[in-house]
Amino acid sequence: MAKLHDIGYDDIQVSIGRVRFPGSADPTYRAYNHGIAGGVTFDVLGFAVNDLVDFDMQTSHSMKLNTILDQHIHYMTPTDGTGKRFKFQLDVIAAGINGTWSVPTGSPFTKEVTMAGDYSNAHRLAEIADIPAANTTVSSLYTCKLTRIAASTDEYSGEVYLKFIDGHYQIDTLGSENEDSK
Repeated sequence: MAKLHDIGYDDIQVSIGRVRFPGSADPTYRAYNHGIAGGVTFDVLGFAVNDLVDFDMQTSHSMKLNTILDQHIHYMTPTDGTGKRFKFQLDVIAAGINGTWSVPTGSPFTKEVTMAGDYSNAHRLAEIADIPAANTTVSSLYTCKLTRIAASTDEYSGEVYLKFIDGHYQIDTLGSENEDSK
């Protein structure tokens, strides 16, 4: 397989339509116009404190083995929360093909966001975790739980609207020469 000569990046994408609800503490789908008056509404996933979802990710054959997965969320808030905070927690387990499941170092990961201005109706990105070296083979699996938890202080009282979950990673090949190995 052709190796890349420079470092490149790609991402693993998880749309809000591909998450699983545990049956309790479920976030709520909301029809949201994204701040466009008179516009068409689209689904977002509204997280209150203690709401959570589960999701899985499978690594690409192009992902450089034993590297960091930079996990983040794309979100917005429906109201101005200037100076307020919200916090998310990401619990992760991972396994390569024929490997045993393990908890990557640092899990659970947490990220608290302080809203420096009016974040309402703006596409924002929050870095949730740098998941270390859990992709030991091509097609490694990550099983994750994303939970909105209480902020340390000045909790934003509204829901945080989630649009997308994804992770960026380094690639070192265009794919793999073999179906289950580099």
